[in-house]
Amino acid sequence: MKEKTHQTDHPQVLRLNEIIEQKGISKADMARICGVSSQSVNNWFVRGTIGKSSAIKLADALGVSLAWLLGQEVDPKDGLKPDEQRLLELYRQLPEEEQQNMLRIFAIRLKELDELYEKYMKGRIRSQGD
Repeated sequence: MKEKTHQTDHPQVLRLNEIIEQKGISKADMARICGVSSQSVNNWFVRGTIGKSSAIKLADALGVSLAWLLGQEVDPKDGLKPDEQRLLELYRQLPEEEQQNMLRIFAIRLKELDELYEKYMKGRIRSQGD
C-alpha cells in the first residue's frame, strides 16, 4: 500500500500552512468555509493542490489574493490601482457586519447608476427619433 505524505514544500501547501498559522484557523475551519469534507482538505496537503472552487471560496473568506493562495509569487498590491488598494485596506479594517453593509451600499449604488444610465439612453433614443 502506498503511503500518503504531505507535500510540505509545494507552493500551495506552503500557503495553506501559512494561512493556518497567520489566520489561526484549522483544516476543519477550511472545510467549513469551502463546503467540503475534512478529508478533502487533508487531500490538498497530500496532493499539493486545492480545487478551483475551494480556492476561490477560501481566498474570498480570508481576504487573501487567489493568485497568492495558489502559490504564485505576487505582491499583495499586484493588479490593484492605488484607489482600489486603499479601498481594500479600509474595508479590511471594518468589523464584518460593516463590511457586509458596505457591500450592500455598493450594490444599491451600482443598481441606481444602471437605472439612471438606462433612463438616459431611452431619452436619447426618443430624442433622436423626433
